[in-house]
Amino acid sequence: MIFDISVNASETEVPDLKIICHKIESEGIVSAYEDYIFEIENNSEYSIIQPQWSYLLPLKGGGKAEIATSDDVTFTIPVVKDRSKYSITADYIIEGTITLNCMVNGMEKSATYELHLDLKPKIISYSEIVKTANETKTTYSIDFTVRYTGKDYLRVGVREDYSPFLEIETVEEPYVAHVHRNGINTFDYAWVILSVENEYGKDEVIITLEKWDGNTGMDNNLMEESSCGLADAFSVKVYSKTGKYIMWAKDKNELKRLTPDVYILQLCDGKDVCYKTIKYMCL
Repeated sequence: MIFDISVNASETEVPDLKIICHKIESEGIVSAYEDYIFEIENNSEYSIIQPQWSYLLPLKGGGKAEIATSDDVTFTIPVVKDRSKYSITADYIIEGTITLNCMVNGMEKSATYELHLDLKPKIISYSEIVKTANETKTTYSIDFTVRYTGKDYLRVGVREDYSPFLEIETVEEPYVAHVHRNGINTFDYAWVILSVENEYGKDEVIITLEKWDGNTGMDNNLMEESSCGLADAFSVKVYSKTGKYIMWAKDKNELKRLTPDVYILQLCDGKDVCYKTIKYMCL
């Protein structure tokens, strides 16, 4: 299905008044499994008063359901729940509408924003991959964080060069998953396959791991600056170097109680979303 995007999704019928969302790209296709915050871009010299927001979704039997309203300057729409109620296109899209009515300089103004809510799952991003070699440097382990939507578990496969086997495991950590795999041959290429699937579709990402020739350092090797970025984290998830979960440190001073060793840390922001994976040496 081809959407008419000749007009930018952020534009409305009022030239000096726009509905915008910094999280959404211009085509207006978004995940149905995330919430979004909308704002008013006011290009006039007058203040906006009495804003009234409305968020509508089309019902399967016809008509529309009002999902959320607000009289605030910003507007948050929730994730789509009970998807069976709504009209879904052949491409598994729910087409929603956000409407803003307000007063500007004593005149009634309005703006709309068309949303294309995608029900298919999506792998949003993955962090830098941390590699840790074994003592003989013949194999190594990997640790990294994956953000995804549309399902509450992630499938991770690893295939090495010259091997017909694809080893797949399931990581049952909804939406933000910590991936740990070990025993990867340092002298061959390997591929990590990330996969998430639901009743509407499937998304897959393939990551190539370069071979290690023995003459150069291991990619992402532990350095003295391994705590780089730790000061900016609101909280930290702690794993052993073998990938075993240890604790979630809300106070970073808790790291001082760890037994001296190498650990894998997931750095989390103020919303408890993990955004980076690092190695950490506790001395």
